[in-house]
Amino acid sequence: MKVMLAFSNLLFSEGIARLLEDDKNLHVDMLKGGMEQQIKCIESNKPDIVLLDIITLYNVLSDVRPTQKMAFILVDTGCSEENIISAFMSGRLSGILMANANSTLLRKAIAAVAGGEIWIDNKTIKNLLTGLNSVKKGWSASGGSIDELSKREKEIIHLVSLGCRNKEIASRLYISEPTVKTHLRRIFQKLNIQNRHQLIAFAMKNNYISNLNPIPKTKASSLKIGTFLLHLLAFLQIPATFTSPL
Repeated sequence: MKVMLAFSNLLFSEGIARLLEDDKNLHVDMLKGGMEQQIKCIESNKPDIVLLDIITLYNVLSDVRPTQKMAFILVDTGCSEENIISAFMSGRLSGILMANANSTLLRKAIAAVAGGEIWIDNKTIKNLLTGLNSVKKGWSASGGSIDELSKREKEIIHLVSLGCRNKEIASRLYISEPTVKTHLRRIFQKLNIQNRHQLIAFAMKNNYISNLNPIPKTKASSLKIGTFLLHLLAFLQIPATFTSPL
């Protein structure tokens, strides 16, 4: 099985590689170089499993043309709840693993995802439930109209729905962090919401999340992830009216 390590931190990649080096069933490669080189490397090597962090997920893999068999596992190196929710809603992931997981759990996660299953640990499920509970509140709270928003404000909502923090939004839009905060305050005021979770609810309502370019998965994996999310949404009584990419 071909495993690609696609982390923004090379030292972290080397550490994961050492954890897997004694497994003869795995052929492990590490991404190196700039963004274009990394994209070409993933597309040419066609790995079965790609282990990555949130930075690589959004900065590199959004441009990758994946094969049907290619599956992605996010290693949580400190993701916010909105990062995790947005990543799952975008249909990009087959699993999430905590960064402090041991080698046994790492191998189990790889094996499960390779078999078409979804891998989520208990802590991540708790974070998802916490975040989605806030999204539930925001579903009814976000009563503003998209027509009230400026082009820049819509761009910022899109980036928030991708899980970007203020610093990254500022970098991508070539504006300062204080300017991002000012835009967010105005957005919250216009939409009658209070936080980023509720902004994600607005993004779900208006297909900001579902319109992201999803990465195809195997039929089995897609079914399990879709079922998991729909159960969560049903549990929280959030209408699944957005166009799901799963």
